[in-house]
Amino acid sequence: MPTIDLARTLRRLKPEKRRARLLRRSESELSFVEGEDLAGPPLMLDTCVYLHVLRGKTPDMVDALLRSRTLLHSAVAIGELTNRLGARVPANERERAARAKLVRAIVEIPEHRVVAPSVAMWGEAGVLAGLRARLAGFNKGQEQESLNDGLILVQARAEGAVVLTENLSDFDPLQQLAADARVLFYCANA
Repeated sequence: MPTIDLARTLRRLKPEKRRARLLRRSESELSFVEGEDLAGPPLMLDTCVYLHVLRGKTPDMVDALLRSRTLLHSAVAIGELTNRLGARVPANERERAARAKLVRAIVEIPEHRVVAPSVAMWGEAGVLAGLRARLAGFNKGQEQESLNDGLILVQARAEGAVVLTENLSDFDPLQQLAADARVLFYCANA
């Protein structure tokens, strides 16, 4: 059974030594899709990417990257997507159509591209989420969301992939804590 090498995680992240508040970095310090080559490492998609694609809100460069790169799908993001299916009953035809589109998108994810977090990844993501909460702050109720984002980041790093997301408020502080992880940001179309 896989175990957590908690001592290794704590040595690497050094949570007891981190005291400085994490502030959002300027956009010039972050990687955005506009400066990215089409060829490159695999992309691990954050949950927002699926939703933006389904709603037609992805910029052209995101669409180009999604067509050109190998895509990895986190079991965590799939769980967040399927949560929507149980959390809300469609009230009208438009919502039923959107739900059907979401179901189709989830079912079409290639099984061989789905990555599930290991026990060790859960452990590291838990420490990252706790650090993020303490050093960058969050609103009550965001604890699970922060853990899920930490899992996606840790999974992407382990796979040699880059996280693709619009979520600057959560992934910027997480990347500051795990500087060896790559994150690629975009701004969704209105």
